[in-house]
Amino acid sequence: MIKEHQLLIDICKAYIYQSKIELPEGIDYKALYDISKSHNLGALVYSVIKDCDEFKKNTEIKQLFENVFYESIYRYQTQTEVINLLSSLLSESKIRHVFFKGAQIKELYPLPPVRAMGDIDVLIDNENRDRVKQILCENGFVNKNCNGPVYDYTYNGVLVEMHTKIISGKVGTSTASDGFADAINNAKFDGYCGYLDDDYHFAYLLTHVAHHFWFYGAGVKMIVDLAVLLKNSNINLNNALSKMNEIGLYDFSKVILTVCYKWFGIGQAYLDDVVKTEIFLLSFGAFGNVNRNKAAVIQRKELEEGKKNSPVMTRLRLLFPPYEKLKDIPYIKFIEGRPWLTGYAWIYRIIYNLNKRKEFLKNSTASIGSDKTNKAAQYELEYFEEIGLL
Repeated sequence: MIKEHQLLIDICKAYIYQSKIELPEGIDYKALYDISKSHNLGALVYSVIKDCDEFKKNTEIKQLFENVFYESIYRYQTQTEVINLLSSLLSESKIRHVFFKGAQIKELYPLPPVRAMGDIDVLIDNENRDRVKQILCENGFVNKNCNGPVYDYTYNGVLVEMHTKIISGKVGTSTASDGFADAINNAKFDGYCGYLDDDYHFAYLLTHVAHHFWFYGAGVKMIVDLAVLLKNSNINLNNALSKMNEIGLYDFSKVILTVCYKWFGIGQAYLDDVVKTEIFLLSFGAFGNVNRNKAAVIQRKELEEGKKNSPVMTRLRLLFPPYEKLKDIPYIKFIEGRPWLTGYAWIYRIIYNLNKRKEFLKNSTASIGSDKTNKAAQYELEYFEEIGLL
């Protein structure tokens, strides 16, 4: 572990306990900034180290951190306004709704505005989604995507994800999607606005970590979230782990909780060695979007499904996915319930990706079939099996 990674963990721990920290000598503050930003923790880090003498000497880096900090405060204010507006609109229309993930977690943070939140996640009943769409669009929200279990809206630059499920699709080999299918019926309501029970929400957050692991990656912020909940709410780990056992993520959860305890001293350690998982969490940013071999992820998923290593067939399957996968792609909203349009959807998807995701596609497919990618995919498959995700 490089020292800036260790320092990031130490800073997060100081934030959680609201304690002071002594910055060691020889720190590369630009590296600390880059790492903090990649994990969406720049504002949190700044709130802890802003008064440290050694840090203040690095005026250029201090300014970068400061910019992230004030941007986070502004985003928090605008997102809070949208949360209040959403709750008011839905409550007036007698539509039950539940804010979850960051919208519920952030208020447990010692300084809520530093908990970066990319969007607002709201859970509603499936039968209300068309009515909700009408209400929001009549009140200034812009519907960006309306396909699959999540509809996207924007309001004054704030993204809102309106969910009818809190888990969609596969999470390794777990039964997470079915296990959380009735999430809204497990919420506690004050009028029409609800919240998830602490143990249930904590189990969901562990599952959310697994979800990101299985795609491209999860980062330090997700472990900070778990630590904040363990410290500032009434979590019964046995209850949460019982839920994880029910959906097949018990062993994975013990790995993540051990990392949480090792880093932040909160919760419980279940295992002796979690170094591989620490490295995974630290290496790829908040959601696996930094320094990630995305081709290895694609090939690992092929291996999971028992497919042979064939670069040509892998690329063909990427180009022409089945209806079951197409129907959950947000920008192909016309195909839901119309499997006979699959051929047209393939053409539409190819044109869309060439226009808007060309660089991503190039980066994620260029090394398919290379020795390096093959080895990385095989290693990841074995590692995911080792930690109970597969």
